[in-house]
Amino acid sequence: MRIGMDGINGVSDQERYAQSYEADAVKKTEQVGKPEDSKKFDKGSMPVDEYIHSNPVKGIYKPGKDSDGNPKIDYIDPKKDISSEAKADDKVSSDSKKSESTTTDTDKVDREIEKLKEKKALLEQELHTADESRKKELERELRQVETELAQKDNDTYRRQNAVIS
Repeated sequence: MRIGMDGINGVSDQERYAQSYEADAVKKTEQVGKPEDSKKFDKGSMPVDEYIHSNPVKGIYKPGKDSDGNPKIDYIDPKKDISSEAKADDKVSSDSKKSESTTTDTDKVDREIEKLKEKKALLEQELHTADESRKKELERELRQVETELAQKDNDTYRRQNAVIS
């Protein structure tokens, strides 16, 4: 017996699958039988679906939204007064035409950043004129201000701390 890439005895998996599929199909057709055998079934023992003709309901379906904003389908009954629905649609469309505008105010953040820049400039100026004992303290303060300025002087910080109205 040889087992390798082609499976057992040189037959690939695909060929074995095709052979078993064909064998199953033959068994099923033998079980169903010939059309003459179908006359042997008793109609009362088998449930049968039956079509019952009725008059179709005519109306208009349109997409809409429910109170939570989820999509739904609205049915407009043609038997109802169309003018009242048209008025309701006009009212909804006029309400939706009123637009709301929002403004993003970054003035507070910009003022904060400007204060930090001024403080940095002042510390650098003092650092140049200070004596050795005061220099270490000024350098430490300057590093803190530069770190804070680096964190705050960017668009992300501005957007996060902006006032939206």
